[in-house]
Amino acid sequence: MSAGAEIRRAPLGGAQQFEWWKLLTGDCNAVTVEYRPEPPIPYLRALAALRGLLARHEALRTTFQLDDAGTPVQVVHAPGEPSVRFCDAESDAGRAAFRRTLTEPPFTATDTELVRFGVVCWDELVVELLVVVSHAVFDGHSQRLVRAELVEACGADAPPGPARPAVERPAVERPAVERPAVERPDRAGDVGHQPVDSARAEVSGELVPGREAAERFWREEVRHLPARLFVPSRPGVFQRYGASYRSAALAPALVLAARRHRTTPTVVYSALVHALLAIMSGEPATVVRNHFAGRTTGERGTVGCYHCILPTTVDVSDNPSVGTLIERVRVRMFRVQSRYRVGQLTLRETLAAEERRRGVPFAAGTTVNFDHSPELTELLGRDDRELTDLLATSGELELAMGRNEVTPDRDGFDAYLMTTVEPAAAWVLASFNSMVLDPGQMRALLAGPERILRAHLAGPDLTLDQVAARLGGDLGDPVRVGLRPDEELDPPPAHDGGAPVAPALAALRGAVARLHGGDDVDPDRCYLALGGRLLLVPAVLARLAGAGWTGLAPDDFARPESLTRLAGRLRRAG
Repeated sequence: MSAGAEIRRAPLGGAQQFEWWKLLTGDCNAVTVEYRPEPPIPYLRALAALRGLLARHEALRTTFQLDDAGTPVQVVHAPGEPSVRFCDAESDAGRAAFRRTLTEPPFTATDTELVRFGVVCWDELVVELLVVVSHAVFDGHSQRLVRAELVEACGADAPPGPARPAVERPAVERPAVERPAVERPDRAGDVGHQPVDSARAEVSGELVPGREAAERFWREEVRHLPARLFVPSRPGVFQRYGASYRSAALAPALVLAARRHRTTPTVVYSALVHALLAIMSGEPATVVRNHFAGRTTGERGTVGCYHCILPTTVDVSDNPSVGTLIERVRVRMFRVQSRYRVGQLTLRETLAAEERRRGVPFAAGTTVNFDHSPELTELLGRDDRELTDLLATSGELELAMGRNEVTPDRDGFDAYLMTTVEPAAAWVLASFNSMVLDPGQMRALLAGPERILRAHLAGPDLTLDQVAARLGGDLGDPVRVGLRPDEELDPPPAHDGGAPVAPALAALRGAVARLHGGDDVDPDRCYLALGGRLLLVPAVLARLAGAGWTGLAPDDFARPESLTRLAGRLRRAG
């Protein structure tokens, strides 16, 4: 992006805090919008379409900076000319390599290029447009909005733009026609005046309606969160199993059950995940972290970063029926999501306070990201008879699982389930930690919701014990007993192994004291217990780097570890 002059600064919104935090740790994802016009279009029309995106959407003209206090802010720039990368490769491999250039090197805290444009050309014409955006300023809902705008702009007469140098004609075939375009929702706001983030005042010190109530709610809510549901066979290790599951029956079954219980397919699916976690863990309460799009009605057509990830805890100690559990999750999710106006780092600080009280960190556990796609909207418009017919003639289409990379796991990751409804099928793209769940349990989380729903819709309302009996061996190995709130996972050693940490500790204490206005920083307390704020961690790290120290990541400061222990991981740069 060729950004223009700075026109406004604003604090990070609540959803952006979490993604910005992942930028600092190198874990922030990118969202790719791709469109293949049919027939191919002239380059000037493609360029005009990209220029229009920049003009309309502030999120695509946003960068991050640290202010004088070391607090991150988002900076909105005036519309500029899009910086476009070109691909004229003849082979599929060459085009795949080009696509990788738009995501590599990864988006980082020091990389202000949070938006990258690319076009694939053939015979002086553009056959594919690519927009790759950091998740820190762009969510999945925005992906559909931008693609729909590309469809509209590339199919209409566009104003001319600057000429592009001639392109040699590669001898390649044209790509296949893309999936049918989705309808573009109405845009919110005038050109150049769309809000960067719906929650941008949440961390600015301004009085935001509902924020104080939300913070009170979460201080009480975290008291009921289970520390974790499963004991990993190897703590601290993430051995990823990637899985893909497709079913033509899951989506109509979710819609039918949602109608029966007067709720949404998202709630039904989340309740089924709760049911399976309860059966496999044997715990009296389960927790699922749900992606939640915190958009108001006026923001539905606005491109930006609005998603939050909120934990929902449900009591399952009374062996509820599936129907009762759906109703219970419906009420709990409504309460949780009505309190979303809290910054994600503020929420993390609240969790950290409870971790210190218990003496045990929370596990990240299982996250459900249920995408409300246009295809799901179409299914919601069908009558019960059509949905029942679909359910009777369809079923599982694909189940693929395989081992992937092994990395350290400091968050207690169990599973991530990304579910969306596509034409004629529901698709679940999952990641599992095989140090926590075995292949049978993974398969149960993928295929189990459909099996439970079929039984629920066709017969009596089964209890969780009855569901477990029906699933039988599909649940894998015997249950591993989870940790109770008063038990400790991986208790810290009583000392730091005798390593000399005095110089490093002095540097860390000095950086914390300088930024938080204190002269005497207790080295036996953790950063947050000393009154530290996660938003100021980048400034602490910057001061340490200036003094020649490296070795700590932002996540270290959110954990209940003393400054002395953190200093033990510092090392001299170079």
